[in-house]
Amino acid sequence: MLDVLAYALLGIGLGVFTGLVPGIHVNNLTPMLVALALSSSLPPMRLVATIAAMALTHTFISYIPATFLGAPEQGTELSVLPAHRLLLEGHGYKAIELTAFGCLSALMLGAALVLPLSLVVEPAYRLIQPQMHWLLIAIIAIMVALERSRAGIFWAAAIFLLSGLLGLLTLDTNLCRGDAALMPLLSRLFGASVLLVSAIQKSSLPEQYIGGELLGLRPNVRPLCAGTAAGILTGFIPGIGPSQGTVLAQLATRSSGTNEFLVAVSGVNTAKTLFSFVALYAIGRPRSGAAVAVDQLIEVGLKELIFLVGVALLAGGVAAVLHLKLGKLAAKHIGRLPYRAMCIVVIASIVGLTVCYSGLIGLPVLTTATAIGLLPATTKVKRTHCMGVIMVPCILYFAGLKDGMLAALGL
Repeated sequence: MLDVLAYALLGIGLGVFTGLVPGIHVNNLTPMLVALALSSSLPPMRLVATIAAMALTHTFISYIPATFLGAPEQGTELSVLPAHRLLLEGHGYKAIELTAFGCLSALMLGAALVLPLSLVVEPAYRLIQPQMHWLLIAIIAIMVALERSRAGIFWAAAIFLLSGLLGLLTLDTNLCRGDAALMPLLSRLFGASVLLVSAIQKSSLPEQYIGGELLGLRPNVRPLCAGTAAGILTGFIPGIGPSQGTVLAQLATRSSGTNEFLVAVSGVNTAKTLFSFVALYAIGRPRSGAAVAVDQLIEVGLKELIFLVGVALLAGGVAAVLHLKLGKLAAKHIGRLPYRAMCIVVIASIVGLTVCYSGLIGLPVLTTATAIGLLPATTKVKRTHCMGVIMVPCILYFAGLKDGMLAALGL
């Protein structure tokens, strides 16, 4: 038992590392852990504990750089991410508290629902699988229509299609190995493009306020439940990201506001991570890089599922404390650091990591993804439309059109 705890703690440490360092993801480390397990006499369940703990910890800690890095100049709060809006108001640590609450609460609520939902997911999934492409198209249509204005709808559709074409060209051809392509694709579409704006604008941050009222459960119940439900859904349905799940959850519950969004999106992210493991048991399909790694090491039955949920709860409890401690440390000292230089260093590290993981072919992919990633802020539409990079290949796959589309493109 103590050795399992030790491996889980190792996973928590690795999750802190992947969460704090932009450009590094759980998916970058899981192949190494799988290779270690297959080439050694280590019991697979030990490294499964490491992988599960790392994945859950990452969902908490990743909100620290997401909050404190990449904020644009003051006066643009209405066009930036909700966490950055709080940061520019001097309440960056409040975003950390909200995401800690959303992650941990959704983890506990999701864990309580694992066993009952695992009984009904399999028949439900078999029912909707033949129509999966229509479900994904419906979600896209809703997301685009929420832009409301004609210009917004046009740019949302254009960004979705552009990112989708980029995903099709990189993930499903010999241009770049699929798993290696994810590094330049996702880091530039969603991360480095935001950092680039901060570096160009010479952004500076106000002094951060730490303290205030404790978060209440009652005002956050609705976004928490909606976020957990959306996270469970995205844990089984491929191609839908946490931001899209959050917007749909807010639409269903008619909730709005920065606080509710942060609780919901963190709940979606954590529930999605947890239920990507449940999907292995219920439908035999991995829905995350960590779940793919677990699937390569063990066959997930009921006993293994309970083990994974237990490790997730342990990791979540420790990660919540670390998230608050490290977030407070960042809030206290971020204003004293050379913010523009930090953004430039992070961008440079992402470029270096791209070459390391993807080779030189990753550079044109990275450059194209950056250009597309800059469009949402420029055209004032939601960044979530960039998820076309994953959704378009998924839609074509479930519709049985992927091979035909690639052939039509000469690929």
